Amino acid sequence: MNRSHLYRAFANNLPERFEAAVSLHSHTSRSRETMSFIPRYVDKVPYMTGRIRHLEGKYHEHHGKPFDYSRVWWNPPLEPKAAFDLERNQIESKLGRRAMVSLSDHDNVDAGFALEIFEECAGAPISSEWTVPIGESFLHLGVHNLQPARARMLEAAMKEVTDNPTESNVHEMLEELNCDPHTLIVLNHPLWDEARIGYDHHLAMLDGFFKRHGQFIHALELNGLRCPKENNNVVHLAARHNLPLISGGDRHGCEPNALVNLTNAKNFNEFAAEIRDGAPTHTVYMQQYDEPIRLRVLQVMSDVLRTYDNFDTDRRRWSDRIFYLCDDATVRRLSDVWIGNGPDIIGKFVYAMRLVESRHVRAVLKLALTP
Repeated sequence: MNRSHLYRAFANNLPERFEAAVSLHSHTSRSRETMSFIPRYVDKVPYMTGRIRHLEGKYHEHHGKPFDYSRVWWNPPLEPKAAFDLERNQIESKLGRRAMVSLSDHDNVDAGFALEIFEECAGAPISSEWTVPIGESFLHLGVHNLQPARARMLEAAMKEVTDNPTESNVHEMLEELNCDPHTLIVLNHPLWDEARIGYDHHLAMLDGFFKRHGQFIHALELNGLRCPKENNNVVHLAARHNLPLISGGDRHGCEPNALVNLTNAKNFNEFAAEIRDGAPTHTVYMQQYDEPIRLRVLQVMSDVLRTYDNFDTDRRRWSDRIFYLCDDATVRRLSDVWIGNGPDIIGKFVYAMRLVESRHVRAVLKLALTP
């Protein structure tokens, strides 16, 4: 029996019987994001590749070592309430359905607790994207709907396993999370070789993970910021392991999640139970998913590096939301460490990202980046 059904929001009529839609895997200002993506994503982007590589060379020449992007990280621009509203508004306005939103920042549950003071966010799950190191690589698990009374304890326990990821520790942690029938565990972007160990090595690592811990995984994610080819391969992976597919937008900027799930569940407890009990899933590809993936990623970078005049003064500029690990092991905002826009290598990158906001530049990039 086919457990997973896929739809295009504007290409065919959606089943009318579903009253709600669920947005999963969405990041907020509480998430710590590495800047190591810069070298990976500027490749093959017109103009940018050569300029960034030139600046990297100049940095190495001046400092005697390559620029270490891993020492720089950023927080996504949207606070939890703004991120929640963005996702809810898309579902209500574009799909005409009641919305459920699960915010899952990297290795912390702050966003879910931040929503508790807002009446309109009542029932929003407390969730996290857990980093699970495996050998020289790692996987990301969406852990959705932790009990509030236990969420902080489980957050600390997951961090301990991340720091000491033995096979038995990972197994015991997954077993503990799985014990709560209302918690949903999703393997996020399972075929993304994020650690860049090589695709064949990644597949071997993934197979080993399934053999050891597969009984605790409730669904595989179709990811809104991964390419169609990779998501199509995830469909085959799910069939091979007899797991359902579920949406995950992986939103970091100001574009709402490109994939959502349809349901008749009245709350997130019921939704998690549906998935765990083997009910068919219904995933909707929103219109923005049809845009070139690289262009959408560039838009995320532009959102990250934009100035927001309506933000609090300590988060308004891009340099207020980007942090640097100094040589003395202290962590400082770039706005506190560097004068103006900082080193040329960063300033030029920011300028290039702002060009994405231009309608003409965006049109050219769309043509250049469309397969």
